[in-house]
Amino acid sequence: MTRTLTFDPIDLLMPRGNRLFGGGVHGESLMPPWPSVFAGALASRSLADAGRVDDITRGPDRAEAILAETLGADYALTALALARGDEALFPLPADLVALEGPDLVPLSPRTLGEGVAGVVAASSDLPALPVLATPSRRKPMSGQWITAAGLAEHLAGREPDSSCLVASGCLWETAPRLGIALDAGSRTAAESQIYTTDAVALRPGVRFVADFSGKGLPQDGLVRLGGDGRGARIEPAGPGLAHVLAGLGCPQSGWKGYRMILATPGLFSGGWLPPGVDPVTRRFEIEGLTAELVAASVPRHEVISGWDLANHAPKPARKAAPMGSCYWFRVTGGDTAALASLREAGLWPLMEDNPENAARRREGYNRVWFGAWQPEEI
Repeated sequence: MTRTLTFDPIDLLMPRGNRLFGGGVHGESLMPPWPSVFAGALASRSLADAGRVDDITRGPDRAEAILAETLGADYALTALALARGDEALFPLPADLVALEGPDLVPLSPRTLGEGVAGVVAASSDLPALPVLATPSRRKPMSGQWITAAGLAEHLAGREPDSSCLVASGCLWETAPRLGIALDAGSRTAAESQIYTTDAVALRPGVRFVADFSGKGLPQDGLVRLGGDGRGARIEPAGPGLAHVLAGLGCPQSGWKGYRMILATPGLFSGGWLPPGVDPVTRRFEIEGLTAELVAASVPRHEVISGWDLANHAPKPARKAAPMGSCYWFRVTGGDTAALASLREAGLWPLMEDNPENAARRREGYNRVWFGAWQPEEI
């Protein structure tokens, strides 16, 4: 069963990243927060409602079984966005650039030229590089989000209109907050440990929206969301938002090439390289479909961590390919309809089955969208 819920902070939100702060160091906010923030908040609320929190902390070896009993074996966050009214909003994917004007220009893969003595003039392992082709020089615009309608146009292979852009300043503002660290032994203020941290205040009418699979999930009330246990109100999303999240980025049959875009951060054993892609031949296979990875646009990696409630300890830090990272594939055989299983389950069926991956699957990582691409362009 899938349920779409909105998360509306009732106060400032403290979406912290993975960087240490304190003692004169500033703590920056992370927007959008990791999907695990929302998956963990809802799971904690469900465990509290069922009276199973103590069971988790007293028997960490049974944590997986308790979560499955309480939330269902298929519990996972499957989609995440910001919402303003009935409109879903997403950060710009890495293959789409907002330029002053404003204007939206997609990146297009181009084959690499040769340098001295026929050596390829780039350090990329892939045969093509994403290129921003514009007739004039213009500065890129940072902090831009795109509406679901604009993103759907982009995934369909069409250029979205700049009216689909929304500046982050229209969605939230940050407010610095002063704090002081506590001495763990005496529980009093520690000396020379004053710090500042960013808090996020969403604009009126702006909230988070997420899809979840599972059973017996709470539909209303409050959850603890983000740093300092700030409260957020949850309630069922309208049918419009639920429809958008469920239908965005679904693959179509008959594509000769396609783009795979990370809808949430990607945790891959091969670093930036998605699972299922051979690191030497760049070949990808699934359910009769064969394809070749020809180009990628992957921003600088993020580091993902979190808090393990069962073991009362930090989770292992992992490098992640950021949300919006884009991979271009040329189809060499089969039908792209085979990609539907990855749109539904994320990239997890291509990965090793182990407890850490099972936990990260629940948290909503490795979710993907698919979009059309014409490989004749390169």
